[in-house]
Amino acid sequence: MPAQHHIDAAWTAYRQAKPLPGIDHARRAIEADGEDGESWHALACNLERAGRLRESDKAFAKAQRSPSRPVGAPWRVTWARFQRSVKSAALALPAELRGALDEVTLVMADYAEPYLIEEYADPELLGLFEGAERSERSGAFGLVSPRIHLWRRSHEHASGSTKEFDAEIRQTLHHELGHYLGYDEDRLGELGMD
Repeated sequence: MPAQHHIDAAWTAYRQAKPLPGIDHARRAIEADGEDGESWHALACNLERAGRLRESDKAFAKAQRSPSRPVGAPWRVTWARFQRSVKSAALALPAELRGALDEVTLVMADYAEPYLIEEYADPELLGLFEGAERSERSGAFGLVSPRIHLWRRSHEHASGSTKEFDAEIRQTLHHELGHYLGYDEDRLGELGMD
């Protein structure tokens, strides 16, 4: 089978929180083309999700050095640092938006629950707004609180420094809060929240 088929299968397993089949598919992709950074990155992410961090870091290093489609190594942060970054991003909101943040529940985790991202093609989604938009909530009783999900590992994978990590967190939080406020992608872009 072509390497891309195995890469796609590895990412599907990753999204479904099934890292062992993902590791197998990524290794098969590497057997087909060991110089492809995407294959090594898929392997690294699945190894990481399986808790095999030392092996994962070696695969991330190979993804970064790959001659074809290299992928940068993640910028690791502690859970406490992740929380501080989210808090700083919340404080950076314009005053008129900070109140809206009090209306949602922030959910921070290492990885997305599979049901949340099953309809998305991107295996490394940074965050997600879930629930009713602000305009749909007035007068509604019994609705579950809207949620903004932020995932540490995907932010690490998208960053090469602390500064980049903080910027990614800020952008994701502001973007997802914009969805809660009812902004579409075009409006988010106009407001600099894309």
